[in-house]
Amino acid sequence: MRTSGYLMYTAGQLGVMMLTRYFFQWIIRFTEGDGTTVALLSAGAMALILPCFRAFDAVIDPVIGAAGDAWVRSGRQRRKLLWLALPWPAIGLGLIFAPSVEMLPALRWALFALGMFLFFAGYSFYAIPFWSLIGDYAQGDEAVRTRLSNAQGVGLLLATAVGFILSPLAVAHWGFGGGAIVFGLASLVLMTLPYFAAPPGFSGTKVAVDLAKLSPWSAMARAFRDKRFLGVIVLFTGAQMSFTIMTSAAPFIAEKLLGGTIKDTALLLGPFLLSTLVFFSFVRKWSSRFGWERVVLFGTVALGVAYGGAGFLGQAIIGTPFTTAMCVFAAAGPGAAVILGLEAEAVARCASEAEHESTGSYFGLFNMVVQGSNGLALTLATMLAAASRTSLFAIRAMPMVAGVLCVLSVVLYLGFFEKHASAPPGAAV
Repeated sequence: MRTSGYLMYTAGQLGVMMLTRYFFQWIIRFTEGDGTTVALLSAGAMALILPCFRAFDAVIDPVIGAAGDAWVRSGRQRRKLLWLALPWPAIGLGLIFAPSVEMLPALRWALFALGMFLFFAGYSFYAIPFWSLIGDYAQGDEAVRTRLSNAQGVGLLLATAVGFILSPLAVAHWGFGGGAIVFGLASLVLMTLPYFAAPPGFSGTKVAVDLAKLSPWSAMARAFRDKRFLGVIVLFTGAQMSFTIMTSAAPFIAEKLLGGTIKDTALLLGPFLLSTLVFFSFVRKWSSRFGWERVVLFGTVALGVAYGGAGFLGQAIIGTPFTTAMCVFAAAGPGAAVILGLEAEAVARCASEAEHESTGSYFGLFNMVVQGSNGLALTLATMLAAASRTSLFAIRAMPMVAGVLCVLSVVLYLGFFEKHASAPPGAAV
């Protein structure tokens, strides 16, 4: 692939992740208010509706992945599926943040529910084929697959930077609804670019004759039986859940624990992103020397410890309380770099070792578990945010729970899946 191809693929990840980061960062703050006003949508109802849509998202992910594989096995190019899903997540995000206190409750819920459906369905219809292009564009070249996996990590990192640094400014200037529209339009442009990232002369994935008639359900069943793949899911799920909780917690930490404003959220995430970028360049070297498994295990534990420490913020241990918080968030950078740098490659490698043409099924199943788990994480964060109206400990509990989830995923992996997913110490995924 050309350098421009990698850049365009990275742009696609940046675009779709900008939408999700905006959603997760502001949805609780948007619906709950600042703790002094009437909630836009009731906390009890939100605690029910959010996991329902997350469950819906999780259920359709493997179906979309398997259908994408069947599309490829029929002789068509997977990248053409991107056009079918392109506008829906952006439209959904705009509708989610459209309700206002001036609207009748029924109208608020109608806009919110329609937006949630379009957002989650559109996200899955776009993201699963997009991520699966790793296998298609690599065409069996491990070096290309590695670079595309790293491109996903870089895109997510850039989206996190945009979300935490620029979205507070957008919300402060245009409000939640206006910010969602701006982010949606920008993402829409970026999400078109992966289609044009294909290597020169790319004509689609060649399918083995004996796999051409493999049904989507058979492809999913094969992935479910892959114990190495199940181990990868368990190992990365805790970190993904912790990301979700911390994304929701950051504005509350800035406002309630540190006495700042929404704009000050950028002061917390700036050091985190800078640290992650610096350590991202070392991930491949660490993986090659120590093996992906050991690197991810230590990285996940390190991420959990850093997140857990964020529960004690508010003290002026290093300079001011904000300086202390910036140092704690920066300490999470190395662990985040490991997760972002190796996650997509681990899934793609499992798919390629089993059968190359089921990449979509593997990514669909992986996303199903991750999204379902994130639904639980978001529900928990919503409950803690509601409790923060009467107790600051609820805000402190958010990062503490995020840290525990990271450590728990490592414990489960070592207890049940290590023997299936282990790689030699010098092998890079």
